[in-house]
Amino acid sequence: MNVIALRRHCEALVGVRHDVKWGGVDVYSVHQTKMVCIFYDGNKMACKVPDDLFLMMAEIPGCRPAPHLARVGWIEFGLECTLPNAEIESIITRSWDLVVDKLPKYVQKALRQNDSHHG
Repeated sequence: MNVIALRRHCEALVGVRHDVKWGGVDVYSVHQTKMVCIFYDGNKMACKVPDDLFLMMAEIPGCRPAPHLARVGWIEFGLECTLPNAEIESIITRSWDLVVDKLPKYVQKALRQNDSHHG
């Protein structure tokens, strides 16, 4: 898992901002406070995954339900995660989609107007 590349991917998502919270957790959020992805403990990352994939993702070596966030569908990806970086980037993008889907329609429209993966 290439943490530097994953952070760059988060920074490139439309409308995402980066903050450091809770004593050193890197938080990537959209629309003020809606978390998309977090990085912590130097080499761990967590993000929201679709409900239908949560149990399957938790079974992947190096992945587990995220502490404190599993109840809202978040999975933790550790350094020993066996997924290719491109797949984890895709999961982060899906997390962005899941978060944006819950925002007011006018915010969704503004965020997605220049977003190439929505047609």
